[in-house]
Amino acid sequence: MQTYRLVPHPNTPPLEVSEISVTMMRLMGGELLLRYRMNQSSKVVVPRGFSHRSQEDLWRRTCLELFLYDQNGRYREFNFAPAGDWAAFQFASYRKLIGDYVPEVAPKIDFQRGPQMMTVTVRLPARLLDGVKSASLCAVVEEEGGHHSLWSLTHRREEPDFHDPMSFAIRFGQSEPAKPKQALQHA
Repeated sequence: MQTYRLVPHPNTPPLEVSEISVTMMRLMGGELLLRYRMNQSSKVVVPRGFSHRSQEDLWRRTCLELFLYDQNGRYREFNFAPAGDWAAFQFASYRKLIGDYVPEVAPKIDFQRGPQMMTVTVRLPARLLDGVKSASLCAVVEEEGGHHSLWSLTHRREEPDFHDPMSFAIRFGQSEPAKPKQALQHA
């Protein structure tokens, strides 16, 4: 089990959200569990879910993201809406979209909200991790009034870019996650 802290991009600061952390762990049988926790979230807009199915453009609203990278330039992007909708995409290389990715088993998403904190727990089947060498965690947060903040493990560019391969700093198959290079820590 490892907990990661996301940071907002300097060009997209939050209004009230003070922290987003993500706990990642492998369950018995290899299933991946992600628990996104957002503090000071009373003004976060959570779009209504429809039928816990794949939806496009989730990233335009409050959306939690996972990128899985195979070190050959290919990667998959997963978007999880708190209310249960999700989307997944395959890329051949940096931002070169192949198309939608449809896993054999849909992600399981559980959402809980209190007065100042919300958690979103996502369970993904073990098979989705086959061949994965690294990952990144991100979040798009919409607060009341249409204000968006963009959060990631690290921000390397002047503009937010969740697809930046240098931000895929979580290594699979190692006991400790890789630390971002010093050059990546300027955000």
